[in-house]
Amino acid sequence: MDAQFVNGLQTLLQEISGASSTEAIQKATTTLNQQFYSSALCVPGLFSIAKDNGNAAVRQLAAVELRKRIPKFWGELDDSVQQQMREAVLKVIIDETNDPVRHSMARVISSIAKVDIPNQKWNNLVQFLYECCQSPTASHREIGIYVLDSLFETIADTMEAHMEHLFVLFKTLISDPESLVVQVTTLEALGKVAEFVDPENRDEVSSYQALVPSMVQVLQKCLATDNETYASRCFDVFSTLLILEAPLLNRHLGELIEFSTSVGGNEDLDEKLRIMALNFLTWTATYKRGRLQKLKIVKPLIEKMMPITAQEDPEDIDEESPSRVSLRVLNILSTSFPPQQVFPTVISHVLRYMQSPDPMFRKGAMLSLAIIIEGCVDYTRSQAGDIVTLVCAGLSDGDERVRRASCMALGCIADELDDEIASYHEKLLPLIFNLTNESNVVIVKYAVNALDCILESIGDPIVNYLPQLMEHLVVLLDTGAMEIKPIALSAIGSAAHSSGEAFAPYFDAVITRIKQAMALTGDDDVMALRGVATDMASTLAEAAGKDAFLPHLGETVQLALQGMESDSPLMRESGYCYFGVISRVFKDDFSKYIPFIAPLLLKTLRMDETVEFGFGLDSVNEGDLTGSGENDNEDDDDVPVNVNTAVADEKEVAADAAGELFANATSGFLPYVEDVAKELVKLLEHYSDTARKSAIVALFTFIRTFSKLASPEPWKPGVPLRVPIDENTASMIKIVIPALLSIWDDEDDKLVVIQICIELRSIMRDVGPAATIDYAEDISKHLLEIFEKKALCQTADLEDEDDRTGEEDEDELAEHDSLLIGAAADCVAEFAEVFADAFEPIMDTFLPHIAGYAKPTFATSERAMSVGCLAEISKNMGPAITKYAETLFQIFMTGLGDQDLEVRSNSAYGVGALIESATIDVSPYFGDVLKAVYPLIKIADNTNNARDNAAGCVARLILENADAVPLADVIPVWISALPISKDHLEDIPVYDAVCHLLETRRKDIEAFIPALRPVLEQALADPASLISSESRQYLATL
Repeated sequence: MDAQFVNGLQTLLQEISGASSTEAIQKATTTLNQQFYSSALCVPGLFSIAKDNGNAAVRQLAAVELRKRIPKFWGELDDSVQQQMREAVLKVIIDETNDPVRHSMARVISSIAKVDIPNQKWNNLVQFLYECCQSPTASHREIGIYVLDSLFETIADTMEAHMEHLFVLFKTLISDPESLVVQVTTLEALGKVAEFVDPENRDEVSSYQALVPSMVQVLQKCLATDNETYASRCFDVFSTLLILEAPLLNRHLGELIEFSTSVGGNEDLDEKLRIMALNFLTWTATYKRGRLQKLKIVKPLIEKMMPITAQEDPEDIDEESPSRVSLRVLNILSTSFPPQQVFPTVISHVLRYMQSPDPMFRKGAMLSLAIIIEGCVDYTRSQAGDIVTLVCAGLSDGDERVRRASCMALGCIADELDDEIASYHEKLLPLIFNLTNESNVVIVKYAVNALDCILESIGDPIVNYLPQLMEHLVVLLDTGAMEIKPIALSAIGSAAHSSGEAFAPYFDAVITRIKQAMALTGDDDVMALRGVATDMASTLAEAAGKDAFLPHLGETVQLALQGMESDSPLMRESGYCYFGVISRVFKDDFSKYIPFIAPLLLKTLRMDETVEFGFGLDSVNEGDLTGSGENDNEDDDDVPVNVNTAVADEKEVAADAAGELFANATSGFLPYVEDVAKELVKLLEHYSDTARKSAIVALFTFIRTFSKLASPEPWKPGVPLRVPIDENTASMIKIVIPALLSIWDDEDDKLVVIQICIELRSIMRDVGPAATIDYAEDISKHLLEIFEKKALCQTADLEDEDDRTGEEDEDELAEHDSLLIGAAADCVAEFAEVFADAFEPIMDTFLPHIAGYAKPTFATSERAMSVGCLAEISKNMGPAITKYAETLFQIFMTGLGDQDLEVRSNSAYGVGALIESATIDVSPYFGDVLKAVYPLIKIADNTNNARDNAAGCVARLILENADAVPLADVIPVWISALPISKDHLEDIPVYDAVCHLLETRRKDIEAFIPALRPVLEQALADPASLISSESRQYLATL
């Protein structure tokens, strides 16, 4: 070996090890790369330094650098040199006393093995490691298991062949009597072994499961000794095991959950350890949903989490705490499990906690209520009044922590139950106004945010509050704390949105302030205000209208563009929001600005989201003294990267803007459509679920816009196509639908799949059968998987078969699951609309699945969905529905006896639509139908359109066979339900039936004309009425 070469190499490594500046490190590293790391001699040279240098830091640095050079240069070394190094490195690692150096040398062994083992070399390595693991010396056992662990990262396939022997070895090591290091490293090795356990191999699964209790004991020992680092590594392994396909934890999951809840709730333990335990529960609730249901552990888990929510939180909202993680567990439970399994347990604690003299329990009650509402929206709609009463109590509480939590809760609840909460404005707004006058800035901030949420949905009643509201919000905008100003401005925007023309007196003062804020520069808080101002400019434009805003258009566009030129992703997001909304106001008149906007949009969509780690002193550590950001788990050619989520958010908003801009400023955006569409198709595979959703919506908007641009004649149902579509629309369909189908198989997010179903339904409604005619089979396959609960997004929690079958709760669905199936059902109903009688083969497939959700064991929302979908299909298929008439008639009649009003309402519509469409004579059953719909006609408030649907059902019976209807008894009751007040699609059969009776059965209806006349006058005068043109013309002559 060249002594001069080694000395030069050693000198540079010593310089780096002792360097105090980035410049010195960079200079030495450049020399290393140019003069030493370009030659295979660096491998034995680095090994010599790692073996013999007296400075442990230099030895470790040499070992780290050696590991990185092995893949490139090992094959260039003479066999004799390789063999000498193999023998020497095993001796070195045994003799080395410094742990970091030993670990780095273990990585060297792993790196050499990655090259050698596949080439049938170094065959004695594994046997050597076995001997180390069985040595009476603890340090030898530590090295043996550590190297074995690292080999699973480099030669996993080879190690997999030793699985049977490894289980025997690990069974001993996991209970090592002396060394916690051996135990923890064994546990980590077991985490890697788990990835190779075949779920179908019962022996392997059973062998692994037998080790789990010992693994838990290792974790318990780490916690007992307050060893946070080791405990964290153990929890990481257990969390990884949760997401594997093999059910390795299932046998002991109940005990693990009990252990984690005990740790999470133990206030005597270090907070970081408690947070780890609670985070394990979040992963469990996410990935082991079926197992939790089988264990019937959801309620006990909620009961254990609730007291933790009452504990103190740090002031920094981004800092983790046991309380915040326990709330996250509750949130995941609410979105993953049926609401009837979550909400009753939580609300019982909330009611009890609100009576507690301890304000922290009242705080916990409010935050718990806020956090679960996302998964219980439909379930809680009918309880909005009770929820408001609870929140009002919290808003009036004497403790500011409770008031702050109540403001947060109100914001969350109003965001989900917007219309319901806004209807209680008289109770809520005075309390919120009072809170916005408090001295505590945090309370004011959350109070204004809650106010913003309510104002967005309040509607006409806002005019009663506008003077007081605007006076107060403008003061907060002008003189409030900087963190309050953006929220105050957002609330002003919501007020403008809800009040419309009534906002005119405040327009000038607000637009002046908005333009001033759009020009601000400064720190993050200032830029947050500028971003909100940019967004609110378009909201104000939408409220004021095109003419009022036109004098300010050019200036605000310029200010928005200037903001987008900054380095701030927030300003670019705000700019895209502004352009998307403002284009809705000015339509094609906005086209002249598109050449300035579209290039920015494309730049964002093409932006790289990976950021290489920086090079500097901060990245220099014991494991990588060159500052190269080495990750020992990465191959040498890999570049360690971070994902820039700010860019992901920016792409999401840019995709939203792209759809809006093409839909509204169509002519100006046309030159950019092709390039933007290509980028949106790429975005369909983005890691961010919200970015994927935005791309889906934008691409379907492109199809819709091309179709409108072609001004086609209305599409006609049926296959083959009776109305052709234009070339541009057809081309965009060929780009979008295949791309969508290609990613659907791998889509694991329910909300994204829901969006796909929504967009497919919408595009079929707008474009007709041409949108899906070539893809019906593939789309149907995906929809069927949803009904069968086999779609990836429904099985992403990786339950084993034992957890997915035989459960008495299998008909209870989480609300997101319910929304997914409802969206799929709507899509199927639209297929029936566009394909008409050609839908029959699809109907044969879907009928039993959709009808299955009408069973009484399913929740109200699923029963209503099932009956509603079948009702729409009955209408849409026309005479082809006759084949299924008997089955559907029974479903609808059963539904008319359901305890839930929405199910009865949908059933009334369904039975009428079936009788209208089917070609068989159902008149013998008219008496049963009339008897069943009579209670709906007598409903006073028309909830769920029940009265309208009942009136429409009676009308269809009359049109089908008036002779089978006892008109003298039916007509007065029927007239009492008129005019149609909400569901104006029922105007068509109702007034067609009136005309039919007047024309053919005048004598039977003559006595009721005085009662009928005011109904007809009101209906004819109502601009919302959808009376057919023939009936309107006839009735107008009476």
